[in-house]
Amino acid sequence: MRLEFLPATTQFSSAFANAVSNGARQPIFQVKESPVLPIFPKLKSLEWKFGPGTSEVRVVTAVINESPALDSLAIFASPEREEVPSDSWMAFFSSLDNHGRPLQSLKILARIHGSGASYDIKAKIPSLVQLIRRSALRELILPSDAIEAEAIASAISYIPTLKVLEVWDRYSVSETYEEALIPHNAFSSLECLRGDIITVGSLLVIPTFPTLAKLMIQGPSDEATVAWPFVRRTIRAIGQSCPALEVLHLRVGLFFEELGDFERGGTGPTSVFASLRGCPRLKDVLFDLSGTWFDGFHRDEINLLDEQWEHIAEAWPDLTSVWFGAGLSYEGRGWASSAPRPRATLRTIASFFRHCPKLMSFGVAISAKGKEARSALGEISPKQGPTRLDFRGSWILEDTQDVAIFLASQVPHQDTEIQIPQSLLEYSRGTLEQVLEVARREEWQKIRQLVGSARTTRQTLGL
Repeated sequence: MRLEFLPATTQFSSAFANAVSNGARQPIFQVKESPVLPIFPKLKSLEWKFGPGTSEVRVVTAVINESPALDSLAIFASPEREEVPSDSWMAFFSSLDNHGRPLQSLKILARIHGSGASYDIKAKIPSLVQLIRRSALRELILPSDAIEAEAIASAISYIPTLKVLEVWDRYSVSETYEEALIPHNAFSSLECLRGDIITVGSLLVIPTFPTLAKLMIQGPSDEATVAWPFVRRTIRAIGQSCPALEVLHLRVGLFFEELGDFERGGTGPTSVFASLRGCPRLKDVLFDLSGTWFDGFHRDEINLLDEQWEHIAEAWPDLTSVWFGAGLSYEGRGWASSAPRPRATLRTIASFFRHCPKLMSFGVAISAKGKEARSALGEISPKQGPTRLDFRGSWILEDTQDVAIFLASQVPHQDTEIQIPQSLLEYSRGTLEQVLEVARREEWQKIRQLVGSARTTRQTLGL
């Protein structure tokens, strides 16, 4: 059931709430000489869109009280009311706490903080903590201002049934974040964690999330960038705390304050991403750093060498998909030329397919050279099934024919998809950037045609 309160329904809603509160019933709801029957005996899921008024709290409370089987509740805020008053929240949490059936799913998709002292988050903590402790939650979605409260974070960590936790709605980034005070045996059953990098990073301080299989991290907002130390620290924590991780998506824009804020990657496996070798079960990895501000510096720690990529790939034998982009988003937004030229080459492709036999989708930016293509042919472990290769952020430096031969040998299946750069730059025609982008697209277009011709020839010859 979904409740959305509109001006036209206000009078009816108020009458309904009064009738239920006063114990009034029509004959259809009551059998003679029998207990009063609930109005919604089989209702298990309720969505409530909180409107501009506050009287609907009574209505929703009445519905909950008349729904003994209810175990899933989602709360949304209307555009007219993005913040819900404290007294409404406290009354609502108290009514839920008195509900006979413990909730299994609670989604609060409305901010519970306010602009004045009377709306302080601290006023809501006791009632929300009590509700959480009495629940049997398997799924919990909360705004970040709630999870930052120590009492709430502690209560959540002790829910033995919790499988999915999501935190949302952070619009600013502080200079530092405080680690949540969470016991070391917390989140023993958690399988999925989603949220902004600052809040999630504050949770990744316990020694291990033994069952965490899916981790989805994003920036505090679509446009905000995060200082590299935040991201580096979180990546290290993931490698140390999430041994069972299978899906890792991190989408955040970076900025580098000073040269000392990052660790330069050398010729060896020194990148912070090498810490993710501590997650040997990874199957799906996506790093979207499309909002990164490079400020003219060559950021080696997020621009890995072939040796660094191989050091990582050999630790992920179950990998099926990998995508790593800086300057170009996964959806294709942004500009590939805004990022440093990739230091990885065709050898990185060979490394991933050699160490990851289940790999079906590859999207690490490379700089392809014909000379290296010829020498790397001996390192190929051909992928026989259909594959997806994403070269939208990659460059051709020389000799398209040899590069095409390498790719046709590495991924010979006729249904393999090759994505090439698009005309994404929003510069006026004739500028150097536009010329380079057009040339880059044309080079990859030639390669895609050559690879297709090679496959057709091989099929014709029965090879």
